[in-house]
Amino acid sequence: MNRYMKMIAVVSLAGFTVLSAGCSQKYSAERDGKKLGEAVCDLRTATSKEDVDDARSSIESQLNDLGNKYSLFTAEDRNDVQRNLADLAEHRIQGNTALMQQDIAVLERSVQHIAEDVNQVRRAAWEGVQEGLSGCSE
Repeated sequence: MNRYMKMIAVVSLAGFTVLSAGCSQKYSAERDGKKLGEAVCDLRTATSKEDVDDARSSIESQLNDLGNKYSLFTAEDRNDVQRNLADLAEHRIQGNTALMQQDIAVLERSVQHIAEDVNQVRRAAWEGVQEGLSGCSE
């Protein structure tokens, strides 16, 4: 193999490696985001104060995990999401399903707005959150 062919092979392999790593990161980010969305759904379907508290703890853990791994949101974004989650928890405890549905819609919009402002890996994480939230509308 001549020098030119070796250089093409090395560049091709490097490009493939970078592309594979990017896809893997996106998949992992989406999976992590989906866990957060599912935790929010757990809050929506909680049947006791203890279930609400457990779901909120799980949500906090998932938010911290996503923030640490992907720096997904600004402090303002995080505050918006926290307020929406507090509303959802309050409405779950009250049993107000109409307001819970509105809370989920507001969370979905917040997540969509955040996702529009980030790179592909971060966007994949927020798309995972949206996927996890999609089951809450039922």
